[in-house]
Amino acid sequence: MTDVRGPKAGPLTAVFRERKPPHVPGRKPRVVNLDGSSCAPPDPDRVEQTRLHQAFLGRVIDYLCADAGVRQFVDWGCSVPGTAERVHRADAEAAVVHVAPHGTAGILAAADDAAVLSGEASGTGDGALLRRLHTSGLVDFDEPVAVLMTRPFTEEAPPTGLAALHSVMRGGGYLALTSTAPRTVAERAFDPFLPVEPVVADLTWWPYPDDDVPAPGCGTLGGLGRAPERGRGVRRWH
Repeated sequence: MTDVRGPKAGPLTAVFRERKPPHVPGRKPRVVNLDGSSCAPPDPDRVEQTRLHQAFLGRVIDYLCADAGVRQFVDWGCSVPGTAERVHRADAEAAVVHVAPHGTAGILAAADDAAVLSGEASGTGDGALLRRLHTSGLVDFDEPVAVLMTRPFTEEAPPTGLAALHSVMRGGGYLALTSTAPRTVAERAFDPFLPVEPVVADLTWWPYPDDDVPAPGCGTLGGLGRAPERGRGVRRWH
């Protein structure tokens, strides 16, 4: 396993570095509504869950940019707003591609320099989206790429097609997942990616193990898996 806090993977210097989003005069905050709900008063629990999710993604992105050298991000599922902005605050030159659930791409206000593809949010499916990412030139799989597949999956509906994703990441990279499933199920979902310590932890305090933090968590697990570089070349899609 790779320990993101150990010397082999580099110090996790960026994980809890706080940044405030830049204010642009005249620009309204981008909001992504993926569930079709009306403009009812926000549910406090949902708002807090979104805040914790954004904070988890921010720590993952900071680590991947600052310590892992990743400059390509695929936000697969667009589960919380602001991901592209967070990536570009960490690395203004990083490429970002959103994979939006079917029927939601039109309401996703993409950040500058971020492409949007419509597709299945629960996994890579039959590989059609991977082929589109590859043939469109939006992602160079000969270079490290991070896939943020962080719409929480359940025990009954784990992400699909991760072996196909792993096989095309010739330049290596990372996969981030979140889950409401039991810990053993969440850990098993990363296969064949190599789990990064602490494998999974409550996303409130990842990357620290649950037993290192006495405070109560939110009940959703988050984690990171790694695909090592395996050599570069042309992949023939079927």
